[in-house]
Parts: sequence; structure tokens; C-alpha cells
Amino acid sequence: MALNITQDDYNILRQSYIKQYIKLDLLDFNMNVVDEISGNLIGFSTSVDANADLRRSCDCSLVIIDNSFEIKSGGKIWLDKYIRPWIGYLNIRTGNIQWYNQGIYLINAPSYQYDAATSTLSFSGLDLMAKLTGLRNGELEGIPTKIPQGSEVRGAIIAALELAGFTKYIVNECKNVDGTVQEVPYDIEIAQGGTVYDILKELCAILPQYQMYFDVDGVFHYEPIPSGKDAPVLIDDDVWRNILIKDSVNTDFENVKNYIEVYGRTHDIKHYSTQTTVSDTSQISLYIPSLTPVDAQHTEISPWTLIGFSCTEDVSGNVDLLIYAGATSATIYLGKYKLVDSAGAYITKIEKNKYYVAQYQLDGSFLNLGSVQAEGIVYDNNPESPFYVGNPVGSSSVGVIRHVCYGGDYDNITSDELAKQRAELELYWRCRLNDSIGLSTLPIPWMDVNIIMSHAIKLQGEQKKYMIQSYNATYGEFNSMEITASSWYPYYPDY
Repeated sequence: MALNITQDDYNILRQSYIKQYIKLDLLDFNMNVVDEISGNLIGFSTSVDANADLRRSCDCSLVIIDNSFEIKSGGKIWLDKYIRPWIGYLNIRTGNIQWYNQGIYLINAPSYQYDAATSTLSFSGLDLMAKLTGLRNGELEGIPTKIPQGSEVRGAIIAALELAGFTKYIVNECKNVDGTVQEVPYDIEIAQGGTVYDILKELCAILPQYQMYFDVDGVFHYEPIPSGKDAPVLIDDDVWRNILIKDSVNTDFENVKNYIEVYGRTHDIKHYSTQTTVSDTSQISLYIPSLTPVDAQHTEISPWTLIGFSCTEDVSGNVDLLIYAGATSATIYLGKYKLVDSAGAYITKIEKNKYYVAQYQLDGSFLNLGSVQAEGIVYDNNPESPFYVGNPVGSSSVGVIRHVCYGGDYDNITSDELAKQRAELELYWRCRLNDSIGLSTLPIPWMDVNIIMSHAIKLQGEQKKYMIQSYNATYGEFNSMEITASSWYPYYPDY
């Protein structure tokens, strides 16, 4: 979500003294303000992590002044409300309080404490995603749920959100890196006892470069993870010099991996060619006995049918598959089919002696899935990167540090193309996110994750670009903010 930062927002951080205010809006489940708590709040803290689906959490403490704060039905703090905390900074130039929304949360785990000095009520705030996980609502009816292969991802996400009662969302189309829309590539089945979050998690995992989260206004987002390319620098040393307490460099050598292998689903091929011939350079004839129809009137191929084949010679050009059902001595010609990639473009190269898997699609073409087991390999091949694989004997190279991904969620990866995309994202996580800095500062109330900042570490001398990944902020008697930001490198794929 793009931040709308004004000059006043920057100027207020440069004040030599900041007077701070805290208030809470109490909201009903339609996001209408039903009450406000201010004046008796004594502490508020928030944590935000860009790499978590439950992105936001908070903790609040307030002084109890009357029995309206009693934890009971009809009270101010109860299950039937959301909270929306605000942090206010007084602008001494204008005399106005600038208020900053800190998110919308479900109330959780309220606790009351009395001592001789004060009576305080403390409670946590849960990200709105918690309303989908089963922690608070979200559980589906006690029957299995299925999203069929070929369904529209965007439509399925919106249907799941509306099932949970959420009507404010920004849901992008699910697109591959080449811009083609990706459908649900396999049946998604959620067992009894599953949740709406389980559905969304499965849908979000179809393409690895996508994220889902609720923003500070309670709007659900499904969108690509930002790369930071062409994004403006929102915070630089002109701001940091006024609020920075300390900085540190954090490079996690243990988790740095610069050579990623991803292994996905192993396909169960029931229909494979027992005789394969090539003609006209790119016409591949496949004789598949298991596709023998009941009679000559039933020559259709069922949607999503998988076939396997290999060629004894290299094939180049626009590849067509000429498919015959039955043994070579008694065959029925089923037709000529394009062999395409996810964008619908012709496959133009087939390697000899390599086994290929293809899947029949609703548009009458066959999608090239690649290997029997989906696989993708990528590595950091940019000499300017600190994690460049390069030549192990080179002074600026760390050599190959391999990481193999398989099993679990990786089994949902159905093609070599998707496996490579996942490998690229794993490289992003294993390299860039492990080259990071930590900043301790005074709180910036308009802070958010996935924004670009710049800073010059003392030993480096010049400002470098970073993307903010997470932060923790505390407001009250003591004020602080801890920020983690990863180094930004332009060679990562632009998702």
C-alpha cells in the first residue's frame, strides 16, 4: 500500500521536542466508530512484519476510570468490537495534532490488574487475518471444501472473503511473471475443520511472488510482493539524523544460500507414448494405447489429462502434438494439438531423450509442464552482489552455497516454470533478506513495511538503499522503534 507522506509528516520528526497523544476508536463489525477512548491510555506498542500473513499486532494499556471498562458483554472492551489505535504528534509550527492510524485489530486476551497506585486494563490486538484463521471466526462448515482445477484465482479469493463477511478488498489477478493470468492449477481441497484462511493460503501459494495482508484501514490485499524497483526513497539520512539512536549491520551467514534448487510435484503419468516419431521438424506423433476410446464416437481427451513422452532427436520450431489413441496397429487419430507454455505461446524446443509431461487444457492445447518432477534452479549470478556464486577462488565471490527445497508446500508446484519462479523468490529470501541492517530510532508513526529507505552506515560512508521488512514501536512513558531493513539490489526479478 502506497504511503501518502506530506512535508508536515517529515517536518514533525525534525522538532526538538514532540508532544505525543494516544487514542483508540472502538468500531463495530461494519467498521463504524461507536466510541472513543482517550486520555486514560498509558501505553501502546505495535509490531509489523512484511513476511507474515498476520502482519500486524499490538498491545494496549489503559487506566480504568469507571465500570464501562468492565470486561463483559455490552462493555467497551468486548468480542463485538474492533479497535483502531491512533498516535498523535503535536506540530508546534501549526498548533495542530497530526494523527496516524496504526491499524484495525480484534481485541484479544484482556487482563485486569489492581494495585495501590492504579487500576489498569491491558489487552492485545490481533491482525484482522485472525478472523479468518479460526482463532476468531473463520471456520468452515463441517464438510470438505473443494476449489476445482481451472478456477479463477481472483474470483475464488473474493468468494472466500465474502464468505467471512469481508467486503473491502483489493484483489489483483493472479499473473505469471510474463503477465499471463494463472488459473488454479490443481484441485484445492480443504478438509473438515478447515478455515477461510486455509483457502486463502492455498490460493496465495499458487504463485510465490504474491502476498496477502490487511492494511491499516482494514482492507484486504492480494498483490505481488514489491521489488522496490522505481520506488521512491521515503526516508533518508536527512530524517534519520534527527531520530536515529543507533544502527547495526546484520548478515546472517548461517541462512545465506545463493544456489537454489526447487523440486515440486512428481506427476503420476497414466497415459504415455509407446512410440514417438518426429516429422516436418516440429510435428511429434504420439501413440498412446491407454487413450483408446470406447468407440469411434468418443475421441475426446478429458480436461487436465496428463501425458508423457520423449523424443530420440532434438525438435525445434512450433511444436505440435499429433496424438493417436491405441496401439500402432489399430489407432484412432485424435487430432493435432499445440504444445504451449503458460502464456499460450508455442514451445519451440524439445530436447532429445528427455522425458516431458504435458497437460490437456480447456482451450484444446497441451500445457508443457516440463519434467516428471517439477524442478527449477536459479543462482545469484550478478558480480555486484555480495553473494555472487562466481569463481570460488575469486576475491569477490563466495562460491556456491546450495539449498534444496522439496516436500510439503513445494509439492503443490506443478511445472518447471512455476518451480523456477519459486526458486527466484527463495533466492530473494535467502540472499537479500539475510543482508540487513537494524535501526533503533524514535518512533515514526507513519512507518510501514515494504517501503524504500536509504542510510549510510558509518563504515560504509555512503547511503545505500534498503527495503523495510519489519518494525516494533512503543509509545507511552518510554518511546522507541526497532527497524529491520534488507539491502536492496536491483538484480532481483521485478515481481
